[in-house]
Amino acid sequence: MATSPCWLVVKLVSFTIRYNPDINAVETNFRGIVTENEIQAQVQANHEIAANNATSLAIVNVTHATLQLSITFIYGLPELCETLGARRPVRMAIVNRNEQNDNLIEFYRLVSQNRGWNVEIFSNQEQAQVWLLA
Repeated sequence: MATSPCWLVVKLVSFTIRYNPDINAVETNFRGIVTENEIQAQVQANHEIAANNATSLAIVNVTHATLQLSITFIYGLPELCETLGARRPVRMAIVNRNEQNDNLIEFYRLVSQNRGWNVEIFSNQEQAQVWLLA
């Protein structure tokens, strides 16, 4: 009797996302290579969790990730968030200690702030939480 090959299909998820009731915020941690598809999935999940928990606070940690995003995609992210239902006032703290991400993160912060979003960049989770709760 011939046996067929056994295939193991593994879907690698580049982020984890959860609601943190202690600070009333949605927390996302990215790891590995992060593409536009992962960002779109994260934005969708973030907005669903935020709506279910009546919060507009978020912490996104990209320290252990390498962002592979186009400038055009980053420029459209605030609009994507609005399309998915995000409404101001939103406060987003981005935690980044990965120098490879610095330029993309800074560009996202500037684009977001120019469109009325409240986004700041921090080097650690504690600073980010303090700012969110201020």
